[in-house]
Amino acid sequence: MEELAKRHRVNRGEDGEPQANGQANGIDMLDYVEMSLPELRALDPGKTVFMISVSPIEVHGPHLPVGTDVFISDDLAVRYATELHRRLPDLRFVRLPSLYVGSDALPVAGSLSVPAVHLEGVLKAYGKGLAKQGFRYLFIADNHGGPRHQMAVEAAARALWRKHKFYLIDPFGADFRYMVQHNAKFMSRTRLGPGVCGDDPDSHAGTNETSLMLACSPGRVRQGYRSVRASLPPARRGAAKLVGGLAIVARLIGGRTLGRDLDHLANTLAWVNDPEMIPYMGDPSKATREAGEAMLAARVDVAMDLFERALANGVGPESAQEPVHIEPMLWGLRVMRKLPE
Repeated sequence: MEELAKRHRVNRGEDGEPQANGQANGIDMLDYVEMSLPELRALDPGKTVFMISVSPIEVHGPHLPVGTDVFISDDLAVRYATELHRRLPDLRFVRLPSLYVGSDALPVAGSLSVPAVHLEGVLKAYGKGLAKQGFRYLFIADNHGGPRHQMAVEAAARALWRKHKFYLIDPFGADFRYMVQHNAKFMSRTRLGPGVCGDDPDSHAGTNETSLMLACSPGRVRQGYRSVRASLPPARRGAAKLVGGLAIVARLIGGRTLGRDLDHLANTLAWVNDPEMIPYMGDPSKATREAGEAMLAARVDVAMDLFERALANGVGPESAQEPVHIEPMLWGLRVMRKLPE
């Protein structure tokens, strides 16, 4: 087991890229697909955390690769494990292969989107398979804000809890809501303001995501990103205008959360249905590595709160307490995840 761990130690170099082997501040992250059955059976179920990155292949403007969401997620997974190890050094970490799978990818040539019900099914199957081995924790690193994508992940998490008392936790459902709705505590952690924090005017491959890539994987950011012109939110027309009206009605009858979520959906529909839509939203030229690091640190803080609550709930399923359920954007309309893309 120790030899296997040594072959899969994860470290971070000076440029921020994950590295294999070498530095003393690395953690042992076992690679699931490299492990034998005896090695899996030797793991302590109560002290083993599985990590997986889950996001779609999606066009991110002219300056970022289509694997952007997974590249950011892969880096986050390392940061999650590193901070958890610092707080709880007895934990062991096992990395499952990254899933380049997600729903509601930007509908342009180059994106590859999977129906939400299929994503939900894969996650439930993975969780069930781990639960049958006696394991209890699968933590997701994610960077995709598609509404049906987030619904599918949370629906899988709740199903796995009900059936297997298994913890599947994806902090991005909380992160994304905090970014879009300018949660005061989260914004103070990031030290970023509206329009550059991943909110609706900066929702895709703009300042925030370009900054994240400069922090996570700078070698993958195209050198001309500072010359990419800003993409501004278009006017609402058609379906976007209708949904915006429903948002107003929802607020008037007391549905504040649904109203804000519908407002977000209206902005998204206005963008993706714009005849002159370009495949990014925001201003990549304002991106900095420092802003990316600040956002990543805030997201790690959110994740630690969710992860530690789950890990504090005892060793066996009989001692497990219900996790903090995340309500991603538009959760009140989660039946949408069953609609075809």
